[in-house]
Amino acid sequence: MKIENVGLKFNKVLSPLKKVEKIIVHHPAHPTWDIHEIHKYHQEKLKWNGIGYNYFVTKDGKVQQGRGRNIGAHCAGMNMNPKSLGVSFQGDFDKQVPTEVQYRAGAELIAYLLCNEGLQINDVAGHNAFAATACPGKNFDMNKLKQYVLEEMNPNAKGSVQEVKKFEVSDATKNAIKNLSQYGIIAADFEVKDSNQAMIISMFNNMVKAIKDGKL
Repeated sequence: MKIENVGLKFNKVLSPLKKVEKIIVHHPAHPTWDIHEIHKYHQEKLKWNGIGYNYFVTKDGKVQQGRGRNIGAHCAGMNMNPKSLGVSFQGDFDKQVPTEVQYRAGAELIAYLLCNEGLQINDVAGHNAFAATACPGKNFDMNKLKQYVLEEMNPNAKGSVQEVKKFEVSDATKNAIKNLSQYGIIAADFEVKDSNQAMIISMFNNMVKAIKDGKL
C-alpha cells in the first residue's frame, strides 16, 4: 500500500492514537481543494494544528498522508477523534461524483487500515453516522466503497454488498427520534434510511428544544 507523505508541517507534535475503533469517511465539501489547501484552511482559518483528516484520496487515485495514525480533528461527534481514522475523498459530493479510480484507491487504503487495526467492514462508516451532517455527501456511494473494500480483502467477496446496505444510525439521531416521539412528531420505531432523513430529524429536534427552552 503506497501512502504518499507530502511533507505537511503541523504547529504542534501530533499525539498517537492508542486504539482505532472506526474508519470514518469524509469529503471536504469543496470541488477542487487538494491536501495542501485543506491543510492551510484548517490551520489558518479554523486555527487547528493542521489538516484534521488522517488520510486523503485524490480524484486521480493518489493516497496521501494527513495526520497518519495520530489523533485527528475530523469527527467531534460521539467523541470519535481519539478512536478513529478519518479518510477524506477529494471533492464536493453533494454536487460531484467520486471517480472510479478514487473509489478503488480509497477501498485499497481502507482494506489496508482494517487489516492493520483488526477491524471489520462494518467498522467503516460515513461521517453522517456520528453527527448531523450530509458528509461524505449525497452522491457518495458507501455501499459501493464497502463492496470494493470487501473485494480488496477477499477477491471472492463480489456480490456481498447487500450485507452492508442498512444505513448506520448514530446515537444522536436515535436520541432525537426518542425525544420527538414523546410529542407525537415521529414514531418511536421510525427507520432512518439515509443521511438526509437524519439531518431533517436533527433539525426538528433542535427546533423542539428551542421552543421548549423559550428561544423561539
